[in-house]
Amino acid sequence: MTLQIAADVDGRSASRALATAGTWLAGVFLAATALIAALFIPVTGRADIVLGIAGLAVTGVGVVGALRTVSHVRAVLYTIVAGLALGLYAFVVTGVSMAGATAATAPSSDYVLLSMPEFAILVAGISARSLGRSLVLGTLALLVGPGLVQLAAWQQGMRLAVDVPVVASYLALSLFTIALWVGRREAARGTAQMLDSALAEERDLANARFTARTVEWVGDTVLADLRALATAAPGRLEHRTLQSLDRDLANLADTSLVLSGPEIGASASRSLASVPLLVAVVRAAEQQGLRIRVTGDTEVINGVRPSDARNLERAITECLDNVRRHSGRNDAEIAVYSSPPEVSVMVSDAGVGFDVDAAGDETVGLRVTVIDSIVETGGSVQIWSRPGTGTAVFMTVPGARA
Repeated sequence: MTLQIAADVDGRSASRALATAGTWLAGVFLAATALIAALFIPVTGRADIVLGIAGLAVTGVGVVGALRTVSHVRAVLYTIVAGLALGLYAFVVTGVSMAGATAATAPSSDYVLLSMPEFAILVAGISARSLGRSLVLGTLALLVGPGLVQLAAWQQGMRLAVDVPVVASYLALSLFTIALWVGRREAARGTAQMLDSALAEERDLANARFTARTVEWVGDTVLADLRALATAAPGRLEHRTLQSLDRDLANLADTSLVLSGPEIGASASRSLASVPLLVAVVRAAEQQGLRIRVTGDTEVINGVRPSDARNLERAITECLDNVRRHSGRNDAEIAVYSSPPEVSVMVSDAGVGFDVDAAGDETVGLRVTVIDSIVETGGSVQIWSRPGTGTAVFMTVPGARA
């Protein structure tokens, strides 16, 4: 059975990007509000404005926490904390604004010092990894953010007014979230079709590599035997020559010799001095008792960007860790392929294998560490495995930049 993991089908990268964007947006609005509020301290002589600014800081922490956490429960708690802190800020600011104000000069509850932090809290749910959670968090942010602001304004005797920009922003964010998740659903549907094409392509590539290796190996064997026959004296062949021919004929029927390829040597790490990344992961694996065979165009890894190389090193290390802990074997192969503009690395073993659709403990490292590390580079991961047939993890990352 084969599993094709396309980049960001589950929205991890999109969620991280939205969390970063939401953090910056909330930070700008809250920082601007805090600066304006601070300027009123010497004008009004009200030191309690500092308490309101502290409420803004807690609001910012709560919004960022809701954006960054993967737990829905924690996101709800962070959002509630942010709303309560925003209510504290509104209570202080409206109290200052209403001090000495008349009915004609008093501002309404939709004025700018209240609207800007309301915009900030509305983004709390945009990075959630399900449509339902995102809408729940966005609605909760509207209730505990602008809702408490309006309550504070009412308690201070401020004239209430519907903050149309805030309500419109909530509706716009909700529509954006819905559109984003509809797009993700369509992408997931298309993945099934892309999977069949990708698997067919990989199968063709594997067959081509096998054929090329077979032709080369068979050609070398036949040529060597022909040279031995050509140099032999006329008459009956020597016993040693006959044994050599018999051995080669037997080898031609053994496909494992073609599949396994040449050995690197007793220690793979001693033969990879020009590829620091592979030296590090192979040496660490050998110290854990694994025997590693390395094949392919290893030096192309040196062209991978440093940040991507770190992620690739982390993924290869996790693959070898899984071989050691779960395969039942103490040997593995690392094969490197150059396919410009990408570099591919396959880590394989001949161990017990597993069902890639299962969610057992043996798949956690592959599904979290390996996939996250490679997807972060803009690459992709394919996992081939079936109980009793070993495991192969095929990782592709961007290669050298022009």
